[in-house]
Amino acid sequence: MSRKDILQQLQEGMLSCWSSERLNKSLRAALLAGVPVEDVMGALGHGVEKARAEFKQGKRSIPEIIISVDLYREAVRRVSPKARKGRDSPKKVGVVIGVVEGDVHDMGKNLVAGVLEAAGYALFDLGRDVPRDVFLESLVKTGSPLLALSGMMSTTLENMRDVVRWTRKLSPVTGIMVGGAALDRELARSLGADGYAESAAGVPEEARRVLAAMSRRSPRRV
Repeated sequence: MSRKDILQQLQEGMLSCWSSERLNKSLRAALLAGVPVEDVMGALGHGVEKARAEFKQGKRSIPEIIISVDLYREAVRRVSPKARKGRDSPKKVGVVIGVVEGDVHDMGKNLVAGVLEAAGYALFDLGRDVPRDVFLESLVKTGSPLLALSGMMSTTLENMRDVVRWTRKLSPVTGIMVGGAALDRELARSLGADGYAESAAGVPEEARRVLAAMSRRSPRRV
C-alpha cells in the first residue's frame, strides 16, 4: 500500500467510526511504513474536520462525531510521543485552553486540544463554561505564554472579549487565539485576539505565528 493510500485510509477511518483496535493497527502499519508522524496526524485531523462538516450538514449524528473526536484524541496519545522522540529541547510550551463562560459546546475545543497535544504543546484544558477569572488564574499558575479560547455561540462573544481584555491588562505579552463557529478572522481581530484558525488543522501553524509575534513584542513576560 502506498503512503498516499495509507493516509487516505486513516482519514476515512475517522469518518467510519473505527474501533480502537483497528485504529491502533492502522497507526502501527503507517509508522512501520515510514510515514511521518506529522502526516499521520494531518490525515486524521482532516478526517475529523470532514466529520464535523457533515455533522453541521445533518449527515452525521452526535454519537458518531463524538466517536470520531475520541478516536482522534486516542491517536494523539499514542502517536505524539513518537513525534517528539529524539528532539532536542523537549520542554513543552504551555497552552491554557477552554470554552468561555455561557457556552457548553466543547467538541471543537477538544479537537483543537488534541491537535495541539500532537504538535508537542503542554495543554491545560479548563473544559467548558469557564469563567473569566479561572482563565486568568490558570495563566498565572501555569505561566503559559498562549491562551486559546473557544466559543460556538454569538451570545458568548462579550464574555470572550472580557477574557481577552483582562488578559491584556494582566499579561500584555500572552498570545491569545480564538476560534469557534461564532467567529471569523475579522471578528477575532475586533475582539483583540492575536490569532484565529478556521479549522483545527491550521491551529499549530497559527500558534507558532502568534508566539513568534508575541516574542518580538517583548522578550520578557509581564
